[in-house]
Amino acid sequence: MSIKELVEASGEELKFVRRSFEIIGDIAIVEIPEEVIHLKDKIISAILSKHKHIKTVLRKVGKVEGEFRVAKFEIIYGSETETIAREHGCRFLVDPTKVYYTSKLSGERERIARLVRDGERILVMFAGVGPYAIVIAKLSRPSEVLGIELNSKACEYFRKNIELNKVKNVKVLEGDVKDVVPKLEGEFDRIIMPAPQSAEKFVHLLPGKVKVGTWVHYYTFESENKEKKLPEKVKELFKEHGMEVELKNIRKCGSFAPYVNRYVLDLEVKN
Repeated sequence: MSIKELVEASGEELKFVRRSFEIIGDIAIVEIPEEVIHLKDKIISAILSKHKHIKTVLRKVGKVEGEFRVAKFEIIYGSETETIAREHGCRFLVDPTKVYYTSKLSGERERIARLVRDGERILVMFAGVGPYAIVIAKLSRPSEVLGIELNSKACEYFRKNIELNKVKNVKVLEGDVKDVVPKLEGEFDRIIMPAPQSAEKFVHLLPGKVKVGTWVHYYTFESENKEKKLPEKVKELFKEHGMEVELKNIRKCGSFAPYVNRYVLDLEVKN
């Protein structure tokens, strides 16, 4: 049952009420437009009636932005903003008001982890609090997973989450991707670029870090009417930086705005 079905309001008001919301641990994140802010208490009650474990409700008041990719929230119920999110046998200590984390990509993280072959050396750019790196380490058997993250608070949580999940082969590299990647030695079997708003700005860092057969999971935003042209656009981007890649898979993994989606392209390096 959706929020709309639980909230008593006029038909005119209901068109502004968002149907769904996100749950991270015992925190609910909801969007309430100004047009129906007077329904706040009813919306909170509707959420709590269906999810009795919720201790805090955050209202999203600003989009994900900035170099740390953190959205703006206001607390409309409860007080604690730190929680433990669970996915695929892993636990993640996180505060969504300070670091980026979304439960909506849980299935995507599992999908990537299931693709990993034994002994792979993996690089996760924009690693956040470690969900990609740690899920991969838990569900597969890589030799090493390196996660790069700029936000010092996210790195703090990342290190705690490594201990929380008892994974030994995951390393946190604190710093800017553009500074850290050139200093890394050797090549990787798999590189994950889960920053759809900016990944294209960092493709130039990959030569020297990839080899024939390296997999690159490249995330990007694109409008629905340009979806068919996206594979060639991305292949051309890699070609500009000296890499021939073959598209193995493209899939939509969430929406960003009306008619704009998040896509992931699974690419294999051919030269």
